[in-house]
Amino acid sequence: MKKYLLLLLMLSIQFLYCQEKVMQKRKMLVNELEVVTYGLDDIVIENSKDEELEVILLDENPHTHNILFKKEGEILTITFELNIPTLKKEVFRKYITRRLERARAVIKVPKNKHISIHGKTIGVTSKSYKGDINIYIERGNIKLNTVQGNSNIGLFQGNVFVQMTSKSKLDLKTNNGTILINGERKISPFSKEVTSDSKTLTINSIHANINIELK
Repeated sequence: MKKYLLLLLMLSIQFLYCQEKVMQKRKMLVNELEVVTYGLDDIVIENSKDEELEVILLDENPHTHNILFKKEGEILTITFELNIPTLKKEVFRKYITRRLERARAVIKVPKNKHISIHGKTIGVTSKSYKGDINIYIERGNIKLNTVQGNSNIGLFQGNVFVQMTSKSKLDLKTNNGTILINGERKISPFSKEVTSDSKTLTINSIHANINIELK
């Protein structure tokens, strides 16, 4: 048993050390942030402790991704470009076949910004971000924790987990998935109106399962 634990520990240490960590910081001077996640496996949104935007890229294969910033008007866009010229053609074929990109990003954003996330197959986690979030992906698990802004989610297939106050407005639709509100199954489409100026959660999906916890 001790041998297995030792082997697991050694593999974990090896995995941590083989990851490349790239970090970039800059002042967030606009209110709109667009994140294009193609090439990533997971993305985490956190609240920044100051007015700076911080992007941390954890890449299992060193030098295979670049962090790119582009500002147009009042929108700042972040993309994660594959560094294909550094790879030989034979290696690149294996790269695509074996899905070697295996990269995740942590983005720390100042509060009260409007974030839009675009992607294909990816896991998205918000650590109770204090602002509006729009998420448009094809497949994946979305975990928003405690929602503190307006949220709009478009998802073809996957699972959505959200915590909100009981005074929140809900507009939920899934064609072939299930909707659970505090563990109770609801018929799609499901809506919940409120009279106060509260936060709104809108989810539109084909196959996703939606799990909402109201407090």
